[in-house]
Amino acid sequence: MSALVLDDFTVRVGDEALLGGVSLELAEGRTHAVIGERGSSKTVLLRCLAGMWPEGADVDGTLRADGLDLVSLTARQRLAARRERLLYLPPSGREALNPVERIDQHFLDVCSVRAGWTDSRRRVRRESLLAEAAAALTKLGIADPERVLASIPDELSGGMRKRALIAMALLLKPAVLAADDPTSGLDVTISRQILDLLAEMQGAEGFTLVIATQDLGIVAHYASTITVLKSGTVVEHTDPVSFFAHPASDTGAAMLARARV
Repeated sequence: MSALVLDDFTVRVGDEALLGGVSLELAEGRTHAVIGERGSSKTVLLRCLAGMWPEGADVDGTLRADGLDLVSLTARQRLAARRERLLYLPPSGREALNPVERIDQHFLDVCSVRAGWTDSRRRVRRESLLAEAAAALTKLGIADPERVLASIPDELSGGMRKRALIAMALLLKPAVLAADDPTSGLDVTISRQILDLLAEMQGAEGFTLVIATQDLGIVAHYASTITVLKSGTVVEHTDPVSFFAHPASDTGAAMLARARV
């Protein structure tokens, strides 16, 4: 069964085509990699998978995510879908987290969105919500979740901020998680820990994971399928064995040649 289906999906802003006629089917409950050079529109594609195309963009074609026809939905309906089923994980905690708000407040906001609670209901449930947040952080390998919850984002390392974002995302129990360059700015050891945690949680929760990256090591180790983008167009869609044996696109071949140097 396909969790994501795109058919001639196009996104234009003015005269510029950000995505041009993308057609893909990505299986449910698997990990899919989107690769390409800088400027290939990987981020645009991942944001669109969560219904987050640019305001005022002209959108055509088909994009079905977890059974929803996103193109036919209003902006408000797409926002509701993001709260319940489709999540975009940005590459940096700095851009996703309020710099003057403690991490515990971020978790309270996320849990309230998940449950649709009012402010008064959230105040009543505060203690249990924070216990749930601490448990989620512990599952992601954080030994001192209370300290993390009491911190503002800039008091945490990049790896800690990334873990906090992932924990918030997983508390929403998404059907589709689009992770944009989830290891950006992290060293090799932390990167592998983050990806292993994502893979472990995906296996436990069964969501569909789409990762945008330029790191072919990530692709080789974690992906079930590989989509190669060039200037917003799919130039190759294949499995890892075929890609690493003989990439079918010039973009894929160039990326693989650099990775082997």
